[in-house]
Amino acid sequence: MKRLAAALTFATVAMILTGASSEAPAMTVSDLAQLCSGTDHVSRNACRIYILGVTQGISVGLRMGGGAARGGRPCVPSGVSAEELEATVKQQLAAPQAATDSRDASGFIGDVLTAHYPCRKGREP
Repeated sequence: MKRLAAALTFATVAMILTGASSEAPAMTVSDLAQLCSGTDHVSRNACRIYILGVTQGISVGLRMGGGAARGGRPCVPSGVSAEELEATVKQQLAAPQAATDSRDASGFIGDVLTAHYPCRKGREP
């Protein structure tokens, strides 16, 4: 369940930051209600993490949209899976400096995605 929550969080952030089209699979309200209706510890945490991820993703998106982000914004291709996003972020988390990095995690993920999936000329809105 932890992997599901992480995958959902990364996918949601990616969709928010890239303005993913309506063709991209997205969690529905019904899906979220089912996830959040669980009473066990794992279900409650997955629900909380998903909501936190979306909330932080919106904040990062607003910072990037307002020009406050360091490297611009990412343009994650629509075919990139949640597993690929997770692997990309985990690769950077394995770097020695990550253990002492005090930036907020959502900003870190935004920076990682921007570095790995930079917008090319003509792809930015």
